[in-house]
Amino acid sequence: MLVHGAGQFDLGMDGRRMDTLVIGALAYLAIGAAFFAHPASPAQPEDFDWRNQIDVFRATLPDVLAWPVALWRFGRDCFGQD
Repeated sequence: MLVHGAGQFDLGMDGRRMDTLVIGALAYLAIGAAFFAHPASPAQPEDFDWRNQIDVFRATLPDVLAWPVALWRFGRDCFGQD
């Protein structure tokens, strides 16, 4: 039986698989936040106060996390059903 030390495991591309996964997850969240994390129209100046941002966060979190579905629904509503 061959026993490998901790330094001999193959981690893929120099151990960067987890880095790629984390970067992908952060990019996914950034795209969702850019599209959907904003107060409802018409926005008021107090909507951008840091104390009110938790309400905006709670209201937009489902759309931020599921932005491909939300974007598809938006397109379907705006441009008609196919």
